[in-house]
Amino acid sequence: MFRPKSPKVTILFPRKAMEAVFDECDKYDVDETGGRIIGTYVKKGKQYDISVLGIIDPGPNARRSPTSFFQDGEYQERVFREVEKEHPDLEHLGNWHTHHVNGLGTLSSGDRATYQRIVNHEKHNTEFFYALLVVQKTPHRKQRYVVRHHIVFRNDDTIHEIPDSQIVITECDAGRGSEFKSRRQTIAAETCANIERVKDQEFFGEFYSDLKTGFSRSLEALYWKGPLPLIDGSQTEVLVMESPASHHSSYSITILGPNPPELIRNYRDRNFKSARHAVLHLEKEINRDLFLRRGGAVR
Repeated sequence: MFRPKSPKVTILFPRKAMEAVFDECDKYDVDETGGRIIGTYVKKGKQYDISVLGIIDPGPNARRSPTSFFQDGEYQERVFREVEKEHPDLEHLGNWHTHHVNGLGTLSSGDRATYQRIVNHEKHNTEFFYALLVVQKTPHRKQRYVVRHHIVFRNDDTIHEIPDSQIVITECDAGRGSEFKSRRQTIAAETCANIERVKDQEFFGEFYSDLKTGFSRSLEALYWKGPLPLIDGSQTEVLVMESPASHHSSYSITILGPNPPELIRNYRDRNFKSARHAVLHLEKEINRDLFLRRGGAVR
């Protein structure tokens, strides 16, 4: 099966989950350690948008040494199935582990062989395997460790490294993270917006494919931007922005460009529970306004 040399992959990783990874590394600063990565993803053609929801800890029977690590798979599977009952769309996206204790800055040959075997197994549920590797401690910096992100595809011998430009560290709603932690404190974090983001990506991919997602580093917020087609054959450029400061996920919408319709004033202080709700609501109002204007001209 042909795969592009540089796969089109974006990964949303909650900061709280990343910090949990780093906490585990701090705890085991001589031996390797690791865990499972769980979440959801959306595929659009050759584009993969991966949303990490959290991690599962290694488990009480995990085995560690300075050069090897073996997870407690039975424990992790029980935890995953428990969480899956309430989140049926959840997937086992991959694993993370650390080499910062032994100085190896890349995946070992054993790691590569294991991931290839996993992704090509008939019972593996996704056509890719996400492998996060912690390679170096970085004291006195904003991020405690250097990490590298890799994707392995089914029937593809290449281990693809995903550049940092395609990794988005998202802020997390602390209230939602506790929902998973109450079950033996196994899930490190859940992003408050990820479920809605996945639904938005699926919806826009099918019905509004010209609306593209992006990330504002200055605002630390996701957005969708692009043309919105209208009933008269015209289109208007819209921007839907996720609120980074809201305790619960919320989205605002505006129209870009000159001479926006007067009704956009009503949206300055409005918030919606998802990006798709914002787009659908604005589209309906603009089209109704266009219809009334056209009807008025006929009469």
